[in-house]
Amino acid sequence: MKMNKLRSMFWSLCAVLLLQGCIGAPARTSAPVRQPGPTVPPPVEPAAAPGEARVRVYEPPQVALAAPLHSKAVQALLERSEQQRLESDLDGAVTTIERALRLESRNAHLWNRLAHLRYEQGRRTLAAELAAKSNALAARDLGLKRDNWLLIAAARRSVGDARGARDAERKARTLY
Repeated sequence: MKMNKLRSMFWSLCAVLLLQGCIGAPARTSAPVRQPGPTVPPPVEPAAAPGEARVRVYEPPQVALAAPLHSKAVQALLERSEQQRLESDLDGAVTTIERALRLESRNAHLWNRLAHLRYEQGRRTLAAELAAKSNALAARDLGLKRDNWLLIAAARRSVGDARGARDAERKARTLY
């Protein structure tokens, strides 16, 4: 009796798993955000001769880059900060980005910008910490995460942490 019940449960579980596999993945509700630019069609390969098999090398899908969304006020502050940076006023640029962060404290792009400015100021350890904060907020923005990891690698290398720099570069490479 007990064996029949176990066998019945086993086959029921198999049927559920089989049916679940037939359902497939849920449909996407929105298209991924893509950066504007020319699209390159995939290369056309000649047809294989009868009885000949063709093997293609695996190529990972292209990364969909998300465009940052900012309020008008934050966009104006970003532009002002960039102008200050171009004029070599790094302290002013940092102050302006910090002001933008008071408006949008969970904006990963602003934290990334602040990390780059701190790196330019020579505050490398702080730059790595700010880039890590940006990564924590970046969600699925792989381009931003890759930039953060490369900045962390450069900051670690500049303070003599070669192993930490290699680890950060490895993490950046996984995001291509």
